Amino acid sequence: MGKSSMDENRLKYLQALEERIKYKFSNIELLSIALTHRSYVNEKPYPPLADNERFEFLGDAVLGLCVSDLLISRYADFSEGTLSKIRAGIVNETPLAELASSLGLGNCLLLGKGEENSGGRAKDSLLANSLEAVIAAIYLDSDFIGVKNILEILLTPLLQDSVLLSQSLDYKTALQEFCQKKYKTAPVYTIIDSSGPDHAKIFEVQVSVADKILQTGCGKSKKEAEKQAAQKAWEILQIEEK
Repeated sequence: MGKSSMDENRLKYLQALEERIKYKFSNIELLSIALTHRSYVNEKPYPPLADNERFEFLGDAVLGLCVSDLLISRYADFSEGTLSKIRAGIVNETPLAELASSLGLGNCLLLGKGEENSGGRAKDSLLANSLEAVIAAIYLDSDFIGVKNILEILLTPLLQDSVLLSQSLDYKTALQEFCQKKYKTAPVYTIIDSSGPDHAKIFEVQVSVADKILQTGCGKSKKEAEKQAAQKAWEILQIEEK
C-alpha cells in the first residue's frame, strides 16, 4: 500500500494524524501498517497485508528507551529506583491509551468486523498498543533522535503530571536525593506543633536543609505531615531549578 495507491480517504485520515502527532512521514505506509490490526488482516487475506504486531514489539522498546532518556535529563538527581517508578507510571496502559485517544488513533485503525462491533476503537489495550506501533513507525521512518523529539512533545503533559508523579514518587526520598546532590546534606524534619485530642491529633512539621526552612506540612500523623512538607519543598525547589 504505497502512498500513490492508498485509498484516498485512508490517506486523508493519516495525513490529518500526521498533523496531530507533529510528524510528517517520508513513507506514510509505515503509519498505515502501525494502525492495521490483525483482525483486519485476518478478514482480508488478499492482497497480503502486514498487521501492527511487530511494530508494537519494537515501539514498546523504543518508548521505554526514550522515556528513560527524557527522565534522566529532566530529573538528574533522582536514583535509578525513583526513575524506574516514574517510567512505569508513564509507559502504563492507561496513560498511553488516553494519549492515543486524544490523538484520535482509534478513528484511524483498520479493524476486523468482530473487533469493530465489540468497541475495539475504544479499548485501552488496543489504543495503547497502536500508540506503541506508531512510535515504531516514526522510529523506522527517522531515527532515535527523531522519535525522541516527537515523544518529548507528546509526553510532556505526562512528564509534568502532578498526580502521576505523586503516585510514582516517594517525595521524602526524592527531596533527600535532591538535597544530597545540591547541598551535600540531608533535609531535617522538626515537629513545630501538635493539636487536638489524643485520638485525633494534627501534627505540623517543618522541613529544612542547611539551616534554611523550606516548607511546612500538616497531617494526622508525623509521617503524613513529613510527606506533605517534603512534597511542597520538592515542588518549589524544582521550580527554582528551571
